[in-house]
Amino acid sequence: MLEYSQCLAQPMGCIFYGQWNAGTRRFAYSYAYVEGAGHKILVDIGHDNTSSNKHFNDINDIVDWHSPHDILAKVGVTPEEIDTVILTHAHYDHAGATRFFPNATFYLQRVELESSRWALDNKHLYSSIIGALDPEDVTLLEELAESGRLRLLDGAVEDLFPGLSIRTALDTHTMGGQYVVVFDGLHNWVITGDALYSYENAEGIGQSGEMVNIGFGGGSGWRGLQIIDEMVKTAGDTNRLVIVHEHATFDRHPSREYDDGLHVAELHLAPHEVTRIRKTA
Repeated sequence: MLEYSQCLAQPMGCIFYGQWNAGTRRFAYSYAYVEGAGHKILVDIGHDNTSSNKHFNDINDIVDWHSPHDILAKVGVTPEEIDTVILTHAHYDHAGATRFFPNATFYLQRVELESSRWALDNKHLYSSIIGALDPEDVTLLEELAESGRLRLLDGAVEDLFPGLSIRTALDTHTMGGQYVVVFDGLHNWVITGDALYSYENAEGIGQSGEMVNIGFGGGSGWRGLQIIDEMVKTAGDTNRLVIVHEHATFDRHPSREYDDGLHVAELHLAPHEVTRIRKTA
């Protein structure tokens, strides 16, 4: 998991439904890198502070942004080497950096792109729940779809590549969300997108055992909790939930903080692979 920026004081009410006046906590902004079967894959790509995304970065008090070139260099990869990008949803901080990946094929649920355009075209009605949707990103995604570089999915895809599957999280954080399951030969790892912001969404606040939905989203709270439960059962262990906004990931897994104040967590190494976490990028 590669942290590319961070918010030092994210409101708890965003992370946990109902925690409206509970203070703030540190919030990572990351994406997940998966390598195997001859592919170099990113699940989500972060945002682009050289584009209109900068407005969203600033109003959300996000700091320490670094480009995919800088972040991927920490694990010895370039953006040009990425051949596959799976977008969990269309929000700016997950889908805004498309221009950095000229050789990638992108995957997104069709309903996510169509509902994003619908919401933008009807923002008089939906403006209160599309605060993370950059119109320029949606236009770029539509152009990628027209050119054939974005493949629009109509549901789950088992074994997109050997051991890597896509599952849907519809009507949760967004209308057309999806998540990724990676099988390591023994266990499943679930890259959750924004269906979870924290381990505590699954484990309960303060390890209470009571699942709690995220606080920021436009879909069904009922469905959100069902998907959290589904992800936990699929992973079999909450430590195998890959939650890109969860700063505690860097405590639960081998990780390193770099001079830029950002982190890399190494979640799982294939047999005979050597660690990618290095002291310098």
